[in-house]
Amino acid sequence: MAATISRHVFSKMKDLSCPNSNLWKVAKVIQKRCLLSPAFSCNKEWESRLSEPVLSKINTDVLMSQLFIQFEKNGAATAVDMEAFSSKIADVHATQLYLVETLLQKFRKCSQGVSAIESMSHGVIRGYLQLNQAERLLPILQDKLNYGIFPDDTSFCLLLDHFIEKGDLESAVKISIEMMLQDDMTHNAGRLLALYACSKYLEENKESLLAAFTDDNKPQLDDDEDDYVVQRFIPMHNFDDHFDITDEKRLFGRTLDLIGRHGTNCPIHQSYLLIGLALHEDFDKLFSLLEAYIENPENCQQFYREVLQVIELSLAACRFKTETIVREPGSELKEDSEYNARHSLEEKESYIAKYQEMKARLDETPFIDGNLLSDTQELVTKGLQDSLQADIQAYRDQLNTWSEIRKQNIKLQERAFSLKGKQQLLDEKIKELTEKEELLNYFEKQNEISLALLRTGKPVEEVGEVDDTEYVAEPGKRGKKGKLGV
Repeated sequence: MAATISRHVFSKMKDLSCPNSNLWKVAKVIQKRCLLSPAFSCNKEWESRLSEPVLSKINTDVLMSQLFIQFEKNGAATAVDMEAFSSKIADVHATQLYLVETLLQKFRKCSQGVSAIESMSHGVIRGYLQLNQAERLLPILQDKLNYGIFPDDTSFCLLLDHFIEKGDLESAVKISIEMMLQDDMTHNAGRLLALYACSKYLEENKESLLAAFTDDNKPQLDDDEDDYVVQRFIPMHNFDDHFDITDEKRLFGRTLDLIGRHGTNCPIHQSYLLIGLALHEDFDKLFSLLEAYIENPENCQQFYREVLQVIELSLAACRFKTETIVREPGSELKEDSEYNARHSLEEKESYIAKYQEMKARLDETPFIDGNLLSDTQELVTKGLQDSLQADIQAYRDQLNTWSEIRKQNIKLQERAFSLKGKQQLLDEKIKELTEKEELLNYFEKQNEISLALLRTGKPVEEVGEVDDTEYVAEPGKRGKKGKLGV
């Protein structure tokens, strides 16, 4: 019996040793789907939240119609209504998502847009994920000015896990870049998922990402366009090296830079910090770290030997400026500041020469010769497992906090509506009393009323004939019946 079991186990081990075997494929699928535990999404807690009295009574189609009416009538909708609607987006048909996006744009631009509740963005993201429309979220997340969707830590994790599970590394990297732009790499699970996506993307697209420099891509004005147009932005001559970055390689490098800085003090994070600085073309900081490592390797964090190859390719692919662009006021382009922030050809050549001199000394220092990608995947898997329970509990607490905030906001809104209704009743009562007072005091304040009407340009109503003893006509008309105000 024991021999039979041993032969069975050995045959299965042989199957796993063959990359084309069915067991191997199943193992790869399981590994791929278990990157983030299904328990992380807290689906039961989310559904329980939707069963609360306020949300359970909402008819999504009716609420969406009422929101459009509010925008048409008042030019704004309340943040409470938009937050409640965002929680029910999963009930909207996929063909009507354009209406949801229209509402988000209207709310972002209305007076109540500054009062947007954090849970609104989370509800929008979960709704799109439930409808399997995550791809439509990418342009929405990238256009924060018009949509105002700012993902929280859990939303980033859900999006990254979704795209990684689908094998869409490019979209996962775009989500990682959004995390970088929000300067939010402190959440452990989100940072690890971003690291996984970026490391896989770098391995699979290293050649295209680090393609040799071929064109300076200098911004050009259209020679056929001579008419001046109104500028829709204020030309910024300062390049902030964060929000102003448009180059794909530099955005990717900036993301890896922040991941490495906020990660644990280990060779893997140190390696990606150096890779990020190289791709971001921040060679001064890069060489400073390398010089410190050469001078005192015992007190500095080691890194993988693969990093040197990326540095060499990044130096070769570094785009340089051929000149500093200076245009006439009113004709500046957005791309000018980024182009002017590039290194010059002389600076690029000096960096290459400095690295060649430094590389001879680097070869004498210790390196880690393991496989950076496989070690990264092990680090990510272990890190996600270690922080899973804490992340789940933090998410549950966040859902409870959002529920309490909604209850408080609803009470405040009901109170505001009650005060507004009472104010309207008081205004109507005051208006009614004012009109009654005018009627009662008409003959006492007849001249004042007539003068007031004359100032407004409105015709004075006839009040009938007046006794001659009470009315004195103007010269030439005395002895005739007169009318007030003539």
